[in-house]
Amino acid sequence: MLTRHQSVEDELREAILTGGILPGARLLQVELAERFGVSRIPLREALRTLQAEGLVVIEPNRGAICRPLEAKDLADLYAVRQSLEELAVRSAAERFADVRVESAALRERALEATDRRDLAALIVLDRDFHALLAEQSGNAHLARTLERCWSQIMRGMHYYFRLDVYPKDVWAEHAAIARAVALGDGALAVALSGEHIGHSRAAILEGLRGASA
Repeated sequence: MLTRHQSVEDELREAILTGGILPGARLLQVELAERFGVSRIPLREALRTLQAEGLVVIEPNRGAICRPLEAKDLADLYAVRQSLEELAVRSAAERFADVRVESAALRERALEATDRRDLAALIVLDRDFHALLAEQSGNAHLARTLERCWSQIMRGMHYYFRLDVYPKDVWAEHAAIARAVALGDGALAVALSGEHIGHSRAAILEGLRGASA
């Protein structure tokens, strides 16, 4: 059973990731405590956790703000993500990890989410595919590090992706990566992964620059 601290943490994280709390917004503890129906103690604990995830900035004597989204920050994050993802698929390919069935099941769920115009579900399924590959790398440290990156990645996706501009080839690219991994072709898996992540990075940064223009 979730503690009140964990519940508030999850609700705050969801609001930040999905744009319910906008980048740069000041997080006033009095307002948040009333909004979530909690005292300030679990709220402060939740804010500290989200600060560690890079979603919140706590300024001495000024309180907390929702961390702004900046082009360089996201570009740097994607550079880190690409290196980690390439290591994940190369390691998974060395193990001939076959995730094609799981990938196909996620794709079916993604098609259903598209039909009901559920962008949040699409983004979670996208994350789940990459988490599956990281898990199959056999490197628990790598999987945990990538998991921590995904809060910021999902935030960028929520803020700048819309269903009408959501990259159309995402799941075809996923299937190609999964196939290369299953066949043990690490070089191809790395190349496909880099191209796939590059498409996502370009779409998010284009949206970010457009929003700041």
